Amino acid sequence: MPEPWNRIVNFEDTVARENLEGHPGITAHRFVSGPDGGTRWLLVTLDLIEPGGGIDPHYHEGLTADHAYFLMDGRVVARIGHEEHEVRPNGLMVFRSDVIHGFRVVGDTPARVLRLGAAPDGVATGGSVFIDDDTRMHTNE
Repeated sequence: MPEPWNRIVNFEDTVARENLEGHPGITAHRFVSGPDGGTRWLLVTLDLIEPGGGIDPHYHEGLTADHAYFLMDGRVVARIGHEEHEVRPNGLMVFRSDVIHGFRVVGDTPARVLRLGAAPDGVATGGSVFIDDDTRMHTNE
């Protein structure tokens, strides 16, 4: 019998999660998530994001993980620390979990983002502390 993390997960096998705190306009489809979710140390989620939606600026308290977001479709403005960057399709955003990060979809096209997280202890998500400031992610359109 194969190990539990040796498997195939099709999109239709995922459960859509909506109304997640700090994730406006996102429908998240989790494929796997650490030891309790079918892998040793990896988080994989496909995020379907409405125009104007995204992940509010935050950092993760008590988490030692790296996050990577691969933008498949759409266009976003990403925040890393206090800097903003425009990201186009096939672009990769990489954040350490203890650095303020987030992004917002810009324009009229929804976005598809493949979210990957990895941590040595298998816990690649949680402990989110959302930043309450007046800085809004924007773009010059």
